[in-house]
Amino acid sequence: MRITITIVTLAAMTAVATAQTIPQTGIVIDVEHLELTPGQSTRVTMAAAWPESFSFKIAGVLTDLTISTGPEGWSDIALFAPMDGPGTTAGVLTASGVEGIIAGQLHFPPLGGCPHGICPERPTLFWGATYTAPTDPTAPFDIDLLSDTTRFDVYTDPSSGRSVSVLDQVVEGSATIQVIPAPGGTMAITMGLAAVARRRR
Repeated sequence: MRITITIVTLAAMTAVATAQTIPQTGIVIDVEHLELTPGQSTRVTMAAAWPESFSFKIAGVLTDLTISTGPEGWSDIALFAPMDGPGTTAGVLTASGVEGIIAGQLHFPPLGGCPHGICPERPTLFWGATYTAPTDPTAPFDIDLLSDTTRFDVYTDPSSGRSVSVLDQVVEGSATIQVIPAPGGTMAITMGLAAVARRRR
């Protein structure tokens, strides 16, 4: 089963990617631990990088994050300040994904170029969740993460509230989490099967 996470965001903060190189323009998926053993957790975050030729910031992003497993194991879905302003929501985890995520920091030119004196760096961190591996996987498996962006706007002028689309420049984010059963558990299962086979003889 595949699950789709839908994200809408409107601006600001920093993430450092370990699962993906930071693109010139696009989505960065960062996974704290790319390899998990049974019961271990990892934090997954997404950030948006805008063109360096624009000195200002992200205005808005609409993207889907496709996950190659079901919703089991996902928790702690949240937005990151200052992207958690009025009218925002981290979305709801359903059988088909996390839907209705709205994050943003609106730009009001009369208040100056950087609200609260904070100018976001590239890339801008906007969303995160925790994935916990099952405690008793019977075989190794991968969880593939891939974004599919349909809106990517940036503010280009601190004195204007207007934004422009750079969707045609977007590089999609991707990452893979590997879940690997504990060697001892796998060995115990193998030895148990061998013992049963011997008794049947």
